[in-house]
Amino acid sequence: MTTQYLPPPRPGAHEDAFPTAEPETAGAHPPRDSDPARATDGDTHRRWSRTSVGVLTATAALLAGALVTHLVMTFLSLAPPNALRIGNQRTINAYLEPEFQQNWKLFAPDPLQRNAAVGVRLRTTADDGTAHISEWINLTAQDLDEIKGDPAPSHAHQNMLRNAWDNSENWHGPNDLPKGIRGKVAVAYLKRVALQRVGRQWEGERITAVQLAGRYSKVSPPSWSSEEPSDTTTYQVRPWWPVTDQDYKGL
Repeated sequence: MTTQYLPPPRPGAHEDAFPTAEPETAGAHPPRDSDPARATDGDTHRRWSRTSVGVLTATAALLAGALVTHLVMTFLSLAPPNALRIGNQRTINAYLEPEFQQNWKLFAPDPLQRNAAVGVRLRTTADDGTAHISEWINLTAQDLDEIKGDPAPSHAHQNMLRNAWDNSENWHGPNDLPKGIRGKVAVAYLKRVALQRVGRQWEGERITAVQLAGRYSKVSPPSWSSEEPSDTTTYQVRPWWPVTDQDYKGL
């Protein structure tokens, strides 16, 4: 057997352990795929099939259509009454309620022209049985103090109190009595909202009854208006409502 030796490298030359094959023996490179549906992704040689491209395109179109539909439905629900909204009101309600229900309006053609404040006073009983009546507590002023100076205020408490008062006012019947079952529920809700603010005791005495009232005053006209400001203030005072342990359930 004849042993063959490789010639020593020339001085200064680098010996490649894996020399490049000669052109006539090197493997041919695969032709570049001109189909964009099967384009390669960099050096990973990942190919997108026609099915994948079709699925991605259909998904993008579906998401875009869902976004446009949601925006159109929301806009119609907040827009003033018009032919398109009235004709499709049932469809709009079926889409938005209850997940996407809105409680604000896109336009305000009739803004509020009065300031409203809700106050409460308490009837308390001491350990010796003596009853006392507190001064009026302005609950609305407490809510306003919480949000003043806050760069990201929450109006949850303010809206809860206002909605509770408005609801009880809508279901308030003659002789200071609530109208039907809905009226009784509105009274119970308003009372619980007030008790949530003041607790079970006031100045060390147990709360046995509450009385709520609304104070209304006209919004002052702007400085550039010639209208005279109104100093008329009106009140709506509710009767005393007894407080029991049931009223604190869940608070």
